Amino acid sequence: MTDGERPLTSSHTRSRRLWRVFVRSLIVLLAAAVTVGLYLLLNPAALQEVILSLPIPEVVRYPALGPTPLPPSIQAAPGAIPRGTLAFSGAYDGGAFSCGFLLDLGDGRRVGVSAAHATAALPPGTRAALLLADGTPAVILTGQIGRGQPFVQEQFTLDYVLWSVEAGADLSLFLRPDERGQAQPGERVLVLSQAAGSPRWPGVVIRSDAGATWIQLDDAFDPRGLSGCPVISQYTGRFIGMAVAGADRPPVILGLHPAGSLVEKAGAAP
Repeated sequence: MTDGERPLTSSHTRSRRLWRVFVRSLIVLLAAAVTVGLYLLLNPAALQEVILSLPIPEVVRYPALGPTPLPPSIQAAPGAIPRGTLAFSGAYDGGAFSCGFLLDLGDGRRVGVSAAHATAALPPGTRAALLLADGTPAVILTGQIGRGQPFVQEQFTLDYVLWSVEAGADLSLFLRPDERGQAQPGERVLVLSQAAGSPRWPGVVIRSDAGATWIQLDDAFDPRGLSGCPVISQYTGRFIGMAVAGADRPPVILGLHPAGSLVEKAGAAP
C-alpha cells in the first residue's frame, strides 16, 4: 500500500453491502409482483376474488343463481298491495337522482328516501321534487335530514338519504314499513319502478338478514336506474327494502337496504 492509498472504512463497506441487499430484494419483489400479476391475468376467477376482497365502493359479491327457497310461513298480517305510482324520479336545481319514495313511519313522521350513491350531497335546506313519469311534481322535498354513504361491498345499510317532506303531501303516496323489518327467504316481493308506466317487477327473496336482503326477479333486464326504488312484500303489501345494488345474471338480482334499518335511521333523524 502506497502512502496515497487508504483502506476502505467499515462504514463504506457496510453501505455497499446494504445497497447490494436492497437491489437484490427489489429484484425479488418485482419478480414476485410480475408472477402474481401474470397469474391473475390468466385466472379471472382469482382476479375477481382479489377485487371482491378490497374495500371498494359498489363492488359486490352477488349470490349465485340456483333453486330459490320454498315459500315461508309468514307470521304477519296479510295486506293489500298498494296501487298507484309509489316510486319516483327526483330532481333539484341543477341535478337529479334516479329513484326515491315516501315512507310513513306510523308515528306521525313522514320522510322521503333515496340512495346515497345515486344522490348528491346537498346543502341543508336544498329543495327537491319527486316527479311522476311525465315530469309533474308529485311532492316537494324540503331538504336532506340524514345521509349515509355509498355502500361498500355488501354493507347496504350504509347507503341512504333521508328527506323532509313538505306539509300537505298526498298521504296515498306514502308506503308503510313492514313491522318485521325485513322479508323472509322464499317470500314473494314486488320492485316498484319510477319508469314510464310505473312497472312492478315480481321476484322472490333468496337471502335476508339485518344488514342486507337479496332478491331474485322473475325477469332479465338492465336494472340500472333502480337504485333508491322501494320493494314491497306481496304478502303484507308493505315496504321491506330499498334497491341499492343490482345485476342481470340473468335474471336480475338486487341487493336491498332492509326496511328495519331505514326505519331506525329515519326515527333518529332530526
